[in-house]
Amino acid sequence: MSSENSEQYKIYIEKLNVEEERSVALNDLKILLTYKPASEAVTIMRSMGISKIIHCFNSPDKNEVELTCEVLKLCFEKFQAGELIATYPSYIMYMLRHNNDCVRRLAVDEVYKTVSKDTLLLPLPKYIDVYVAIAQMVCDKDIGISNKAVFITSNLPVDIYPKVLEEMKIALESNSSSKCNAFEVIINISSKSYELFNLCVDLGYIDFMVNELESDDILYQLNILELLSQLAIKPHGINYLIKQGTLLKISELVKNLHENAFGGLLIPGYMKFFGAIAHYYPNEIFQKYPILVESLFDALNSDDITILPVALDTLGFIGTTIEGKMCLMALGSKYTQIIEKLGLIVKNNPTEMKIRALHCIASLIAIDGDPKARVEPIDPRVTLMTREWFRSLNKETGSMDALFENCKNPFPDIRLASLNLLNAVCQHHWGVELVAKTAGFIEYLLDRTVDYTKESKVAKYEIIKHLANSTVFDENIIMRLQKYVEQGPFYTELSTQVAIEEE
Repeated sequence: MSSENSEQYKIYIEKLNVEEERSVALNDLKILLTYKPASEAVTIMRSMGISKIIHCFNSPDKNEVELTCEVLKLCFEKFQAGELIATYPSYIMYMLRHNNDCVRRLAVDEVYKTVSKDTLLLPLPKYIDVYVAIAQMVCDKDIGISNKAVFITSNLPVDIYPKVLEEMKIALESNSSSKCNAFEVIINISSKSYELFNLCVDLGYIDFMVNELESDDILYQLNILELLSQLAIKPHGINYLIKQGTLLKISELVKNLHENAFGGLLIPGYMKFFGAIAHYYPNEIFQKYPILVESLFDALNSDDITILPVALDTLGFIGTTIEGKMCLMALGSKYTQIIEKLGLIVKNNPTEMKIRALHCIASLIAIDGDPKARVEPIDPRVTLMTREWFRSLNKETGSMDALFENCKNPFPDIRLASLNLLNAVCQHHWGVELVAKTAGFIEYLLDRTVDYTKESKVAKYEIIKHLANSTVFDENIIMRLQKYVEQGPFYTELSTQVAIEEE
């Protein structure tokens, strides 16, 4: 700021001491700071300080406190991330513990801005009090503050975590919302390393979470399940849950859900939990916890629209990997009947369910969803079983004919989901052969005029890339397929004509 502006800043600051002039002075400061470059504003603030602005938080007038927040927000925005906290750590601490929401929010936002960019800007042990204060705010009644406190507390230097985790004990004595916030921090920290996980175990947090599943609060249970599923996909997490008998305990809860008046609300949450684990450890779940697979199949055979969508998503997630497909194949006719049920859902159910079923089938048949499949030879059994699964989808008119009709469906969402399934099918040699044998299918795929959305153009392009690398088609078709690939997904004849006319 110029010397003139510096003098103005000084005059406004002094007026803050006079109660009758305080609101006007705050508005004047707000106007002055709004349009001034950061470098000039920071220079004058460092020179004359902001303490008298901070003292305005003691005003009994709520409107003045909120106006003070607006002025300080402008002040804070002039500083680089971490710079303000390093300059005024005591003010930040004071604001973090203030009883007014807007004051606490302003301080939390400043720490959030710093931590989200670089935690090294606030090194230990100098700023340990700031970290501890933030950790305590995961219980804040203001949701915006508590959510940012969770993020900050989950992304701190490793050395601070023992102290931060101690602070979580306070939250466990609060309401279910605060406990869920604390659980989120605990899971985020314990997922970072085996050592931090053991620290959470030693503090009793993991067992506490599992025991809380017996709560009568449905939403609380579902939140715990979702958090535990994030831990369970980590090697140290799944090993602990198995060793402690936690998975067995939870599977027993699933067995008794039909006796629970709110079982219909809880089943999707438990299904997601075990689906997440089964995606990474299918053998473990299928062999040791068969009740979970049975519950999934029961849900798939039901007409309960609150459960069926989650069941479809879960089955598809489990069957994404080669190991998951093999575990499903080992179930024999029981699983084949489920495949036939999926075909019926695609044929007879409303649009939303039909789309979910198509995506589920695509996951079961595709092989590119498993990273191992890209570097290791595909087990011949996978080729055989995916072909049989696809054939089982529609035995009346033929699965490929039915898929062709769905690919031409006028509804974009159904057409896109069908193209997604066709992409999965064309990842197999048997799938390419079926496309070649289906009258009009290859011509439809090569026709660019039938695509109206970006998504469908990209989906069809991915399919044609598979077909262009096959040896199933004659030389003429292969040349057309390869030309399509060379031209890209968004090529049009119109663009060529325009280019010629411009010449």
